[in-house]
Amino acid sequence: MALTQHLGYGRYHLADFLPGEMLARANGSLALVCDPQPHPQKADRIQVWVDHGTSNARREFLHQSALAYAITEEQAWRIERRKKEVSEVSSPDDS
Repeated sequence: MALTQHLGYGRYHLADFLPGEMLARANGSLALVCDPQPHPQKADRIQVWVDHGTSNARREFLHQSALAYAITEEQAWRIERRKKEVSEVSSPDDS
């Protein structure tokens, strides 16, 4: 029998999350996207609070393509809607 662990909803990139949103990382820990992000921003990096909610919480820069999971089903649906809106704006239907 194999035991599995539920990390969150969906498989997203860190870049899909907005500042202030919480996420689950691939290692099962919680993270919070820093709000505001530092300026000037490092290329391809997003600052997050890793190990959020623990005494070991710290700010780190993670790559924008890092694997992340939504905490709730509702958050996953919000991310999906944002991604759909962005794809519709970037490639409008010309017919």
